[in-house]
Amino acid sequence: MFFSHLAEQAFDVLGPTPCEYAMIGFGSLAREEMTPYSDLEFGILIKEDTPLNKKYFKNLTNLLHLLVINLGETVLPTLNIPCLKAIDFFDSITPRGFAFDGAGVEGKGCKTPFGNSITFELIQTPEKMAQYIGKDDKGTWWHMKEPHLPMELLTFTYLLGSIDLTRQYSQKVQEKLNIPYQENLDLRQYLAKQHLVNADMLTFNPGLQDLERHGRLFKVKNDFYRFPHLALDRLALLNKIEVSDTLTRIDELNKQRILTPTASEKLKNWMGIALFMRLKTYSHYHAQQEMMNPLIKPFGFENLDLIKKQFALEPGILKKKLKKFIAFFIPFYHAMQEFLLGNEASLKLSDLEDNSPQTQGDIAARLFQYKEAEDFYLQALEVDLENVGVLNALGMIYHEQQQLDEALGCVNKALEIDKRHIHENLLNVVRDYNNLGQIYQDQGNLEKAVECANEAINICENMPYGKNSYTMAGLYNNLAMIYEAQGNLEEAAKHANQALEIDKKLFGENHPHIATCYNNLGMICETLGKLEDAAKHIDQALEIDKKHFGEIHPNVAIGYSNLAKIYKGQGNIDKAFEYANQALMISQKLFGETHPTTATMYNNLGQLCQAQGKLKEAFECANKTLRINSEIYGEDHPTLAIDLFNLAMLYAEQGNTKMASNYLSQVQHIITSLYRKGREIA
Repeated sequence: MFFSHLAEQAFDVLGPTPCEYAMIGFGSLAREEMTPYSDLEFGILIKEDTPLNKKYFKNLTNLLHLLVINLGETVLPTLNIPCLKAIDFFDSITPRGFAFDGAGVEGKGCKTPFGNSITFELIQTPEKMAQYIGKDDKGTWWHMKEPHLPMELLTFTYLLGSIDLTRQYSQKVQEKLNIPYQENLDLRQYLAKQHLVNADMLTFNPGLQDLERHGRLFKVKNDFYRFPHLALDRLALLNKIEVSDTLTRIDELNKQRILTPTASEKLKNWMGIALFMRLKTYSHYHAQQEMMNPLIKPFGFENLDLIKKQFALEPGILKKKLKKFIAFFIPFYHAMQEFLLGNEASLKLSDLEDNSPQTQGDIAARLFQYKEAEDFYLQALEVDLENVGVLNALGMIYHEQQQLDEALGCVNKALEIDKRHIHENLLNVVRDYNNLGQIYQDQGNLEKAVECANEAINICENMPYGKNSYTMAGLYNNLAMIYEAQGNLEEAAKHANQALEIDKKLFGENHPHIATCYNNLGMICETLGKLEDAAKHIDQALEIDKKHFGEIHPNVAIGYSNLAKIYKGQGNIDKAFEYANQALMISQKLFGETHPTTATMYNNLGQLCQAQGKLKEAFECANKTLRINSEIYGEDHPTLAIDLFNLAMLYAEQGNTKMASNYLSQVQHIITSLYRKGREIA
């Protein structure tokens, strides 16, 4: 109705149409899932392709575009203005809401009558519009030139004008889809089961076991909404379902026994949750902004400015809707993967729900609920003691909590199992060696850490595409940090730069992998005394991490802590103190008061208090550090020796030589004890 109202205003200006026409809607408008902040996606069918007719409907489109722009929700970059493109202009003022689909991007659908103004436009006769599904006048397949265009024109709905022209377009589309494509495939089968499938499955992989995603912000469109509608587009195409709205499509798939009745109901529920999340997020920002933060409210952050800045998920929604959604997503993703590979029974028999302890553990870990994840993983191991995925996930949770012996036990067991099946999945062995390297580094066994890291690199180098893969970049990054801990800064810098070079080629400038590279380079520069370069790299890392993880995440806390260290080195104690406090606040909320990361943050803050001459506050921080580490590590541990030494130095500065001597004696006792244990082991 709103679209018709806009069109009528334009018709009033231009006068009667010169020929029969129909306007058809695409995208979320066709699926009946449009929000008040969605892009307007439509095309115009005309009965006769003449210059006069084309000119009229181009003018109509221009008028409609002006009406939509005047609503005040069209960001300037979507207007494809050359001088703004030349300076890579970013519009941070205009709220991104109801607007025309973005224009002028080759390779993207650009579903407006203008098309992309380069290779195609969507003011066409039904025959010519349907041609975009198949071949152009020179016999080239359109999906080769404009990969997304054919699939986007298959989901459409009548808006206004001639219903007969819309029916003609639908008929012509079906004719094109039946064209033979290659070997035993027609075009319909190719577009549904092969075209862009690998790219889609990679882009929308839930990747719950990926440590880098733990606690990351959710992108409501990409993480929740895009995959189900792309999957339903493919299933509808393959099974000749011509209706465009999502719920009717699901019903039709149920009738054809592609989905079970149970799966159909769950999929409807799933789409309801996805749409709810999408609308809830857009409504929070009053714009097309995608980010939802799963950590702010569940972990008790009460900063109102922060909550306003990012859509914070309520604990109830997190538990009742989001976890339920992900439990649907994983089996649907895997069933679609199998279905498209030819194993159709995987989807036809699935009830689309996975409540296994492993999956529940993966979900909890993604939401940074590590204690809950640990409990589920232990339950999963009761079912299968040799589940290497669970062993590794549990090992890395123990690693995060500095329970290093337990971490080592889990990952070593995983490695032992993976080596038995080394020819089936080399990447598992690479993962195991890499994880062991990180654990040994935290144990202080740097020689063993280097050995494991190099073992992982040697295996990866001999794999297809291994040398330039993101896996190799991660291995280089971890080896760089081991070398930095050894004091081998030349090798550390070399490997950190190798990682950065690979990641930039794969991901561009704005990706968490790039942030890791910058952070590592920053700390190497800090050790070298190049403090300006160090601050620059850490700032770059923080900027990227905040985009992907928000203000509340361990990566951000580490970034603040590193900046505090750099500013302290520069003599800017006030700035260092500010960042150290921010790092401590995040750690306290995410990890609690009895976690090694929190202890580290207290230690850093204590050092700064000492530098400021605030000895009372320095003692408080030092004693809290010692108390936490004593609970974690017991009596004889190198970390406690460092904590006790720091307290001794504070008492010495206070002039209390008796207490200083007492603490130094305890340090000596620990070192002697560790030396004896080392000799016994040897």
